[in-house]
Amino acid sequence: MRHGTTADWLTLRALWLGIAIPFLYYGIQAAAAPFFPGFSFVGTTASELGSDRSGHPVIFNLGIMVQGVATLVAAFGFLLAFERLGINRLFAWPTSLAIAMNGVQTLWAGYFPMPDPRHGGHPVFLVFMLAQPILLAVSMRPLVDWRLRAYFLANLVLLAAMVPVMMQLTGLDTHTYRGLIQRLFALAIFPPIGVAAFALARRVNARAR
Repeated sequence: MRHGTTADWLTLRALWLGIAIPFLYYGIQAAAAPFFPGFSFVGTTASELGSDRSGHPVIFNLGIMVQGVATLVAAFGFLLAFERLGINRLFAWPTSLAIAMNGVQTLWAGYFPMPDPRHGGHPVFLVFMLAQPILLAVSMRPLVDWRLRAYFLANLVLLAAMVPVMMQLTGLDTHTYRGLIQRLFALAIFPPIGVAAFALARRVNARAR
């Protein structure tokens, strides 16, 4: 087997895990929600599903740690794909690192579930989380058509709209609607990984052929 073929095989397998990230994130919540008394899509955050208020917190906590491992592997796939497709390393490496830190953050959140005060993690996690959609939009721009460029731009608009809400700068009732607000914010973080991984996998697969 030629070296290039082996690299493509590894890259595609890692990117498939990237495609799975948004499905894992929301699927884990769907699996854990029935065991949370009084669960509300609007009023219950994802992290609460892994807290001591849940009947089976291990479902969420173990699931989110599995997602963390998958995200770390996917980050490696992003780096390989960017290198394979000629994306400038000034963009490729920071983007892949931001995705990797997303994986570290989810591992951390599962290992230190609520109400552990360490659950929120280090502020550096938030920096990488906010940077990830921006870096993805920049890195993916040369590789996608106008429709996906529009998607990544719209995603940045969503991110910009949600940041002041998450920081409680708008006067909205962020406690009552904390579940809905978190899930809207998560739309700007997790689905773009899957969309970008899918687009990269198609490009890598096409070049391999």
